[in-house]
Amino acid sequence: MREPSSLLGRSRTSRELGARRSRRGTAATAVGSGFVHNGTTLTADTPPWTLARLWAPDGLGAALEEVTSRVQRPAVLTFTSATLGAVVHSWLVAAPARPVAVLNGRHVNDALVAGFADRVDALRRMDDVLGGEDVHGLAVSELRVIVRLLRTGAYSQDQRARLYAVAAELARLAGWAAFDSGRHQIAQQFWLVALRTAHEAGDRAIGANILRCMAEQAVRYGDPADAVTMLRAARAGAGDALTATEKAVLAGSLAIAHAQVGDSRAVRAEIAEAFTQIDRAEPSEDPDYVYWCSRPTIEYYAGKALLCIGDAAAAIGHLRRSVDELDACEYPRELIHHRVWLGVAQVDAGEVERAVDLGYQAIDLAGCVASENARVDVLTLCGAIEIAGHPGAAALAEHARTALRSGDRAPVGV
Repeated sequence: MREPSSLLGRSRTSRELGARRSRRGTAATAVGSGFVHNGTTLTADTPPWTLARLWAPDGLGAALEEVTSRVQRPAVLTFTSATLGAVVHSWLVAAPARPVAVLNGRHVNDALVAGFADRVDALRRMDDVLGGEDVHGLAVSELRVIVRLLRTGAYSQDQRARLYAVAAELARLAGWAAFDSGRHQIAQQFWLVALRTAHEAGDRAIGANILRCMAEQAVRYGDPADAVTMLRAARAGAGDALTATEKAVLAGSLAIAHAQVGDSRAVRAEIAEAFTQIDRAEPSEDPDYVYWCSRPTIEYYAGKALLCIGDAAAAIGHLRRSVDELDACEYPRELIHHRVWLGVAQVDAGEVERAVDLGYQAIDLAGCVASENARVDVLTLCGAIEIAGHPGAAALAEHARTALRSGDRAPVGV
């Protein structure tokens, strides 16, 4: 990710930061254009994944079988900006799925479908507390059951759409968990299938949320201009299907993406839009998958975006409110991110001693959550404090190395 100036040192590039992170053994580093690649060696046994195959009339079933197979193999896709444009275009222009009822097979009733949806919600909340490394396999296992039921069950048109919506959300969650645990190419594979599955369900809002996840990966480890493209497509493609909360999430995400490409005017416009929408939010109208977004989330988006355009003074107020107001018991992983970026903002503002205190808090919490992204952010704050020349930087870095390499995580506590 293109970090604020205190960490980069005014003249450092994000690629230089990535090289430094790589030497410390953290997550995959940024590539010049497009998404991250995890260094997997592709062989003749790797399936010929193409976008044309995925979006063909008979392509989704094969793709779902592939991603839920016992041996997951990375897709043969090079995520350049051009490839990304093809993904977005396919989602925007694909004809609506044809309604189909399947009458032969195991009977599917409404209670069964609702039960699957409840299990997805439980996995989402488990991911909030445990982190992606512990949840990815569970999400794939649940998805495998849904895929088998879609293939062998008997269901109505409405039940079919709902099953595909659950499958799309499970694939999105599996991708998110892979992303959170540093398996970026696997994450991309699941998100591509999730986007196609959301289209089959006829749910544009789910598709927009999948594009948002893909955009976050691009912002952190790829090309933020790609993130802007995806987020704009999500907003345009879902349109009135989005609730105010979903619109706030997209606006906040766009603020951060625009900050990474240096568009300060767009940053401030999207921050204003995000707060306008979150003030209009009616949680009872929101889909289940956006439960995590509330005003502290938007404060975090605003603070991080302002920090990335160099306005640390304004960022601190937003980030402090995000830390103070976030439900720490429900969202310990998010609290790590919020504390880290408040700490980086304080370094930029010359409040390094306060940043050190936040560093210790974030490190201790990161040692309890199975999240590579959280560990990367913690080391980002340690690097900022080191660059600032604080005398306690070495002790903080050593504490991080000890806490974050522990194989057995302690119970989460805040």
